Amino acid sequence: MKKFLEASKNRIVIVTYVLLFCMFCFFSLMDLHKRTSDYAYFANKINTFIKNAHDSESEYLCSRLVNYVSAIAKEKHFAELLKAGDAKALQKVAEPVFNDFGKRYVPVISVLIFDGAGNLKYHMVPQLITHAPETYRPSVGKEVFATKNYSYGYETNIVPLYFCTVLPVRDASSNVVGTIEIGVDVSFFHYNLKWFLKDVRTAIFSKGKLLEVDRGYKTDSAEYVFDYYKRLKANDAAFFNQFKDKIDFRRTKNDIQIGDKYYLVSTSQVLKDNGGREVGKYLVAYDMTELRSRHWGYFYAWLLFFAITACIMLCINLVGFRKYEHIITDQSKMLAQRSKQCALGEMLGHIGHQWRQPLYNLSLIVQNIGLQNQFGKLDDALLSKQIIQANQNIEYMSNIIDDWRSLLMSGSSRTIIELQSSVERAIAMVAPVMEQSRVTIENRITRPAYTMGFVNDLVQLTINVLLNARDQLSLVDGDRFILLSCSEEAGEVVTVTFQDNGGGIPDHLLKRIFEPYVTTKDKADGTGLGLYLCHQIVENLDQGKVWAENRSFELHGETRYGACICLQFARTTEGGK
Repeated sequence: MKKFLEASKNRIVIVTYVLLFCMFCFFSLMDLHKRTSDYAYFANKINTFIKNAHDSESEYLCSRLVNYVSAIAKEKHFAELLKAGDAKALQKVAEPVFNDFGKRYVPVISVLIFDGAGNLKYHMVPQLITHAPETYRPSVGKEVFATKNYSYGYETNIVPLYFCTVLPVRDASSNVVGTIEIGVDVSFFHYNLKWFLKDVRTAIFSKGKLLEVDRGYKTDSAEYVFDYYKRLKANDAAFFNQFKDKIDFRRTKNDIQIGDKYYLVSTSQVLKDNGGREVGKYLVAYDMTELRSRHWGYFYAWLLFFAITACIMLCINLVGFRKYEHIITDQSKMLAQRSKQCALGEMLGHIGHQWRQPLYNLSLIVQNIGLQNQFGKLDDALLSKQIIQANQNIEYMSNIIDDWRSLLMSGSSRTIIELQSSVERAIAMVAPVMEQSRVTIENRITRPAYTMGFVNDLVQLTINVLLNARDQLSLVDGDRFILLSCSEEAGEVVTVTFQDNGGGIPDHLLKRIFEPYVTTKDKADGTGLGLYLCHQIVENLDQGKVWAENRSFELHGETRYGACICLQFARTTEGGK
């Protein structure tokens, strides 16, 4: 990963923005997930509230009806009239009472009074509602007679669906002598639920369809309340008709979009009759547009934050990379200058070392010519011999200069270079230094191997490695060896090894030995640029690689241990094919 990023600054920028985008996605999705969870929690709370509100209103309405009607029945002696079977008298006392329900904000649509035998003795139903009184039978008479308690639920006897409360009529001995069934239009719950929730829409789904409003009947009450109830229910029914096919009744809540509005539709409230059987579902649609808008508002805030952060990061990258490039350029210039100075210094040191012997020989020749002339023994033959020897030394020194000068000239284009001759040339150039340091070079590179690179690359690399090994071996007592060998893998890759018995490279420096200014010597003795230059040279070779190891090797029948510099490059043919 590190090498991948270091290969190009564009990769650093791309990876930075990818990581930033991933971080943005992670935090935004986490925030959105939390808010979605809050939305689901809020929806569940609304469903629970709707159910509790409906149940409490049903219980409260039933309690009001039971208390009021029980008091009227007792006051008007309904029990005695039922026992006597006097239907006319019962109608006379009941008629004004039940017509008064409209003034009490309760939309009663029917009142049925049955005697103990289940015979209908009184009924009150608006004339505009089609009905046949002779077909009416008590819906839950048996249960009420058995339990002597009131019951309530949803029934379908008179209109498609209505809320029915059944209460017993007791005599003085608390015996049940009849029942009173009071039917309430379901629009009552539409109206009451709107007291609790703003912009709530309600409807009832029964027998596979929405329960429509019957606009043909009215109560006899002068009050407008019942008609207001019906208008509310009619408006809500028209609202639900827009998307009733989209509602999934298997779920307790549905998210429905209508235009730019979002509604939470609750289907959790099941309507049951007095016997506990399901007769429909109570649908409640709650406007969730504002809450969803706030959720997406937070998401857009995250998006804006990401855009601002990305712009800031881009500016930082541009400024940072420009500054970084200036620093690297300046350091490269300084490093190149120092490398040149080091190379020049080493070159002059080696030239000086190799010139000492020829200069000493020239000095002896000059002195010998002078002495022979002084003693009168200088003849033409002796002079000619001395001149030949002097020219040989001068030619040797000139060749030394040419060799080191050509070494510094790497050329401007890549060409085919050969390993064996390059290594032999390098060994010849550093041989005097090695002899002085008592270092023996064992060269086992005996056949040519070609690759692509700049002129003298392999010579420079070999000299740097040999001199670096010489410096380490100078600290070793006893025999000092450098072993050069090479091998080919599948005829395509050549691996060259430079091994010494200098004891190896410290482990903490082994992976950093090719970095600039990293050295195993004292700061006063080493620059840390020798192996760094080797690494730079290897990059010019085809598929060039270089690494360092510490390992043992066999030489002259003995096991020796030290550092091993491994060079690897792609092999090519002499003709470049």
